Amino acid sequence: MKTTLRLCLLLLLAATRLSAQTLTPEQLKEDFGRFRTALHEVHPEMYRYTPKTTFDSLFTAAEAGLNRPMTQHEFYVRMLPLLTALKDGHIKWIRAGQDEHYPFSTESLFPFRLYFVGNRAWVVGDYGGENRIPNGAEVTAINGLSTETVIRRLLPNMTFADGHTVNGKYEDLNHFFSGYYATFIGAPDAFEIDYRAGNENRSVRVSAVTLKQITAFVERQKPAGRKPFRLTYPADRTALMTIERFWDDPKEQDYRKFLEDSFREMRQKNIQNLVLDLRSNEGGEEKYGVLLYRYLALKPFRYYDHISVRQKKKYSFPAWTPKLYTKLRWLVVKKRGDGYVFTKQPGLKTLKPDRDAFAGKLYVLINGGCFSVTTEFSARAHADRRAVFLGQETGGGYEGNTSGIFTITQLPHSKIDLGIGMFGFHMANLPAEGPKDRGILPDRTVIPTADDILTGNDPVLKTALHMISQTGTVPARSAATN
Repeated sequence: MKTTLRLCLLLLLAATRLSAQTLTPEQLKEDFGRFRTALHEVHPEMYRYTPKTTFDSLFTAAEAGLNRPMTQHEFYVRMLPLLTALKDGHIKWIRAGQDEHYPFSTESLFPFRLYFVGNRAWVVGDYGGENRIPNGAEVTAINGLSTETVIRRLLPNMTFADGHTVNGKYEDLNHFFSGYYATFIGAPDAFEIDYRAGNENRSVRVSAVTLKQITAFVERQKPAGRKPFRLTYPADRTALMTIERFWDDPKEQDYRKFLEDSFREMRQKNIQNLVLDLRSNEGGEEKYGVLLYRYLALKPFRYYDHISVRQKKKYSFPAWTPKLYTKLRWLVVKKRGDGYVFTKQPGLKTLKPDRDAFAGKLYVLINGGCFSVTTEFSARAHADRRAVFLGQETGGGYEGNTSGIFTITQLPHSKIDLGIGMFGFHMANLPAEGPKDRGILPDRTVIPTADDILTGNDPVLKTALHMISQTGTVPARSAATN
């Protein structure tokens, strides 16, 4: 135990020294070369949202700027325009050995949890536990910068969103604002905060908190004993199914058994309306999204159209890739046109609905935290006109995403890990008029307020239940979301 502790301390000290170490232009350009090569050889969808000509210009500008010594932190920020241009929420850019949301400061962090809507933010928790600003107060400025200015500075540096949606970024701000502020604006020992409580404008100077304090606060907020997969019956002949993630731990709860038991039970109870709550479900295993849709499809379906892969040969740079894929890629990756496709994935062939599939009215609750597998499932249901969607636009892309198996390379001098999803997922049979550069747009937008967050009120679920009680039918989609 003591040896492990000493090793952790040594690694932390090494990381601290490296963050302040100055990298020469020669070292920076060598790391940049690895960065560029890795993206070109691994990423299957570099130009899904941003054209090659734009990327070429960004690469040229980034390389030209590496003409002076930089710290690890400066280089980290310098590369971000290239990563955000991918508009790929799965891309990983992590300082080695550090939390991806707190790469350069864990000791001097903004002390409040905020809830963001548009250009505004409200306090919904005090990480320091002292209620130094009342919950529900609106923060109007931080260290002399208006809240709107802070948000404008942070959003362009954030990668958690596919395509042109920003809802995933706002959801990330709701959880990790303190880390983003420290990385891209500053990590002072104290914060001058202007806020509005009721009709009064006030200011307060508050000491920073540590990541340890933030983590402890988050753990305290988690409902004790709540399972990730739940089925309840909030109204007559109406079921509410909540799925917080698309992966399971059999010691905790078995996903397949949950679906099997739940849909059989709903059939026995003659349930006519199902509300499926997928909010803040960031995804998991692709096969679990496919399996859920088998319980909801009304006819045979194809889930994916194809899954692209950048290349079949070995990479020209040092990288980690799962050994099983490396051994089997000659069998599972096939030539198609000018590129390659991955062929062994559930959902590529036509599938039939499960025998206990639910055929009633389906309402799906979504928000900016719906990502990856969750957005794939939502895209399939939306394209098949299977459900009414309520809430907010998803953070994941309607057309597909880049994820699956990852290749990870560590840049030799800056020691930053670049993780790249190897599979470009493309959903099958999407409507031609669909918003393919955005997420899934809800049929009815419902945005919770800060008061809703603080009181536990759920206007999105209430809207779904009200629609069921008032109409009992699935309303037609508006022309904007057809």
